Amino acid sequence: MEKTKVCIFDAYGTLFDVNAACRELSIKVGEKWQELATLWRLRQVEYTWLRNSMNEYIDFWEITENALEYAMEVMNIENKILKNELLDLYLKLEAYPEVENILTKLKERGFQTGILSNGSDKMLESAVKNAQIENLLDEVLSVERCKVFKPSSKVYDLVNDAFKVKNNQVAFFSSNAWDMHAAANYGFKTIWVNRFNGKLERLPGKPEAIVKSLNEIVHIL
Repeated sequence: MEKTKVCIFDAYGTLFDVNAACRELSIKVGEKWQELATLWRLRQVEYTWLRNSMNEYIDFWEITENALEYAMEVMNIENKILKNELLDLYLKLEAYPEVENILTKLKERGFQTGILSNGSDKMLESAVKNAQIENLLDEVLSVERCKVFKPSSKVYDLVNDAFKVKNNQVAFFSSNAWDMHAAANYGFKTIWVNRFNGKLERLPGKPEAIVKSLNEIVHIL
């Protein structure tokens, strides 16, 4: 088996907490803030899949706004100011506590590191800067480069194009099971960061390991 040279991370849900915006404004959102966060995220992801099928690519930031509008309407929340506040916070989502330390350890061990995300360049630049991990990443790869969303193989091609490595020299980490399956099917070594106690999907591609947080990955590589 080829030695791993590159560690690639999904962004949203893997490095950055997608519930953070609603949680921070939970007093304004109300007791159903978690329900809003969950529906927002679900529609955000579903819209990327549907737009892939329709060949109707738009910026992920626009999808994020559309998904929030839908979720707020379903929950009968009519508040444009709140919507804008939530979107502003989404640009500055909190990183999970272990992220900086794990990236530092990987760099110390000689791995190249990067992000591969549906997020737009603007969104990723903001999140990375807010988390203060710019110097711990060799590449931040957005689907803006190929104008199609995961799980298209064109997205995973971006890693090889950027790092000039073979598929089996890449370790790919994602909290999203569907993303992990797709990356494994593509040929990456995949580690499912199962933060939310999910179940494996009935899809091609299997993880080489399953962990609860990124703290566990240093014992795998």
